[in-house]
Amino acid sequence: MNKKLNFIIIIAFCCLNVIFAQDPPPLPDAPNQGPINGLMFLAIIGILIAAKSYFNRSK
Repeated sequence: MNKKLNFIIIIAFCCLNVIFAQDPPPLPDAPNQGPINGLMFLAIIGILIAAKSYFNRSK
């Protein structure tokens, strides 16, 4: 009985060590904001081209 109890305690301890040794899953990162910045540059360039053509036409 004592040998069986020691064996169960050792196995449980080993299993708990394996479980606690694992890293938690990583937290989700912020979404990639690359395309939004590219669209902003595209919109700014479009506005500048439209303003340039508008002011050059009125001269």
